Amino acid sequence: MSNGMPPSRDDAPPGHPRGRTWNRAGDDPDPSVPALEVDDLTVAYREQPVLWDVDLRIRQGSATAIVGPNGAGKTTLIRSILGLVPRAAGRVRILGSPLEDVRRQVAYVPQRGSVDWDFPTSVEDVVLMGTYGHLGWFRRPGKREREAARRALERVEMAAFAHRQISELSGGQQQRVFLARALVQEARVHFLDEPFQGVDARTERSIMDVLHELRDRGDTVIAVHHSLQTVPEYFDGVVLLNVRLIAAGPVDAVFTDENLRTAYGGRIPYRSPTSPTSPPPPGASPAAGPPPPLEG
Repeated sequence: MSNGMPPSRDDAPPGHPRGRTWNRAGDDPDPSVPALEVDDLTVAYREQPVLWDVDLRIRQGSATAIVGPNGAGKTTLIRSILGLVPRAAGRVRILGSPLEDVRRQVAYVPQRGSVDWDFPTSVEDVVLMGTYGHLGWFRRPGKREREAARRALERVEMAAFAHRQISELSGGQQQRVFLARALVQEARVHFLDEPFQGVDARTERSIMDVLHELRDRGDTVIAVHHSLQTVPEYFDGVVLLNVRLIAAGPVDAVFTDENLRTAYGGRIPYRSPTSPTSPPPPGASPAAGPPPPLEG
């Protein structure tokens, strides 16, 4: 989430100072421009396709879930969009521009398993790392940045833990801290990889409340999500993925039994209220043909 020294093994993109914390550089993007545009995206490991020819559009001011079976390429999709995984082919635009031009407008919360929790740093310092994209390498966080970090920790109910070592926290608390780090960046587009992994129901609800606030102020939230049962409640849009894009669009149009069967190989781990025999609704983007087989 910042280009400082985060306790993460990924080089995550930095956020963007805006709105309530700092004066935002540049104009807000045209709201008619998609938050995310992906064209012909293909990723392969050792010649085995992990993502194949994915086309995707996600509008600004929305909350979108990326769902699919294990091995579908959900994490790879986010990581390839953010330049953390090389693409074999394809083009990505965020807010109408290449990632390189809008890195400060993007926040990323990785999977907990990709983070080095033994990194010797405090909760407050982890959150302050979200300000580094604004400050640059040669300025240290000052009073203004520390106040922004304090407010972000209060918002995720972690202010009392500001001076605690990150390694001492529970999984849910660690996830709240990483969300606070994303908040202090004041980005416009937020990518989260399984943000509810290993958290209790109260923490999950608290995190989702914050994500809905971001959406309601015009930000875009894109999250890899595991629990299909909560997709209609938590998200406006859904991307169904199984190496190929199965369908993408509004939840009520895309989250159908037919599309779920295609995504999950004929079985439905969660039965949607939509009839499985209904035709593909308007707004869905069905992929041509079944996905290629995966090894493992």
